[in-house]
Amino acid sequence: MTAAALPRPVARSRQASPVLAAVLALVALCTWGTAEGRAHSDLLFYGCAFAQGGLALAAAALALRSRARMALPGVVAVAVALRLALLPTVPTLSGDVYRYIWDGRVVAAGFDPYTHVPADPALLALRDPAQYGLIDKRDYAVTIYPPVAEALFALVTRVSSSVLAMKGAMVLLEGVAVLAMARLLARLGRPREWLALYLLHPAPLWEIAGNGHADAAVLAAVFGAFAWGGGTARPTAAAAAMTLGALVKPTAALGLPALWRPWRVLLPLAVLGLAALCYLPFALSAGTGVVGFLPNYAREQGLDTGGGVLPLALLAAAGLARPWMAGAYASLAAAALLGLALWTRRRGDPSLRAALGGTALLAVAFLCLLTPTFPWYFLVAAPFTALLGLWSPFVLTTGGFLLYSFHGDAPGFLARWSLLMGLALLAAARDVWTRRRGEMRHDAG
Repeated sequence: MTAAALPRPVARSRQASPVLAAVLALVALCTWGTAEGRAHSDLLFYGCAFAQGGLALAAAALALRSRARMALPGVVAVAVALRLALLPTVPTLSGDVYRYIWDGRVVAAGFDPYTHVPADPALLALRDPAQYGLIDKRDYAVTIYPPVAEALFALVTRVSSSVLAMKGAMVLLEGVAVLAMARLLARLGRPREWLALYLLHPAPLWEIAGNGHADAAVLAAVFGAFAWGGGTARPTAAAAAMTLGALVKPTAALGLPALWRPWRVLLPLAVLGLAALCYLPFALSAGTGVVGFLPNYAREQGLDTGGGVLPLALLAAAGLARPWMAGAYASLAAAALLGLALWTRRRGDPSLRAALGGTALLAVAFLCLLTPTFPWYFLVAAPFTALLGLWSPFVLTTGGFLLYSFHGDAPGFLARWSLLMGLALLAAARDVWTRRRGEMRHDAG
């Protein structure tokens, strides 16, 4: 995928700086408006989130045009201030952070979170009256998180078992990802002002600083691997970092195909060996139970019947769904992702741009095929808009707010879900066409 997909302002202007200052003020206002919308109106919530996504794009363009040396530092200051403002707030979009804290305390106390549900009487002494009642599925679900996530949660809770501490740790990991993005922009020859698009976007702001999602660790692992892990030049080190990220959340594994070269088996073996080593301490007591709540989670989300996948949900709404369709869709989607992973490496191009482009294409395809109903899943693709100029990650992360609803003024969920994924597919098609055109020009040259 090419960096030419988004407009690139080139003429710097003195007038850009005061306009940028006004845009930054509007970003702060939209953040407040989104919070107000969460409390009172879905339409206000959507409107402010969408507006802030557009303002983040405008801020990046203005920072590129501004002659002021403090343009980007000003953006960073506002982004940091907004995150600091959200850190002490109560999570309102997701309660996952309470499970993180619980799992961390369970591991630190010497229990196995893959064999004990939170309601287990053996864990009674670990309950925090202020948090225990907020743990989702506490009566019947063991943890769903992989072992490196559990280690991260335990490390944080050794410092503090507060929501603030867990959210703060995730923001620090996001900071690592931002530093990696800055380094990658420099290596790609793109202005660092493009960071504004990520820093001011409402998705990472709310999902990480506001709700403390562990996807921040995925961003740090994937983009840190490309920035400092050697990338395609030293694939083993980079693959180790991504494997650890995938053992926080499996979406980090989407970066691994970019590091692989056909007929080289050592890298996949090293990845599997590291994963097995990380699972071993828990597997000794949990056995095959180390998969945790994942199978039951898939059933709860309708992934086994197809109800949790948009194309099959639409067929079901039309009365056309059949039992065999879920398995067929899963098989076709897996084959498509495997074929795409191999196709992106067909040229054997070891360049950073090719590796990032292939990873972006695979990530967007995965998200469009999975059609998740949790907006934070889209965070893994978020940096690719700034790094490569792609529209599809921007559409997914901005439109992802449509998947939330809290009040009676929200349109029907199926309509919102369909709109989001339809726009994402259009944006992805445009990104692929732009990449193809760039490849044709490269071949012609």
